[in-house]
Amino acid sequence: MPTPLFPERFETDRLAFERVSHDDTDLFALYDLAQSETWQSQVTEHMPWFRFEQLDQVAQFVDDAERQRKERTFARYAVYPKEGEADAGDLAGLTTFRPQWKLQSGSSSVILAEPFWGRGYGTERAEKMVELTFERFDLDCYYTTAAAGNDRSRRMISRYIESFGGTYEGLLRNFKSRPTGEVTDQHRYTITREEYEAATG
Repeated sequence: MPTPLFPERFETDRLAFERVSHDDTDLFALYDLAQSETWQSQVTEHMPWFRFEQLDQVAQFVDDAERQRKERTFARYAVYPKEGEADAGDLAGLTTFRPQWKLQSGSSSVILAEPFWGRGYGTERAEKMVELTFERFDLDCYYTTAAAGNDRSRRMISRYIESFGGTYEGLLRNFKSRPTGEVTDQHRYTITREEYEAATG
């Protein structure tokens, strides 16, 4: 059986990541997660397209994730705390890996339910995505962005970017369009292969 380009499952010390697919993702669990008051407000304040107000929107999201994986343009994962963690096995949120093959770059994003905030999960996940960028996919640069005003994400990103010797590049104005049509300013951060190798030895 051929090795899949994107891993179907991987782990960190405290987290397990499962591909978003109809075989592996509980649509009803994801829908229930999205119905919480905090998910519909502060969790998705800067990512409102994840609100999933109807069950068919969750099914369509999984359809799109399977198509993107097959096209090798995007990998989406569900995030679960491992045994020994509070709420072990519960769906905590979603994360992505997005390669830009022609630019030799990879990026990642995350959205976690409010009960899982403050545990360092976002940073732990990001460190694994940085590792995948350079070790599995042999790319030359990891990058990520945070919307202007998303101070919580910026604090998390700054910590792990700094730990790998990376760089805050500045505010990019009118840089990213949202599914709603809104155009946002984005803070951009990068880690080069040289910086990663120097930081990891």
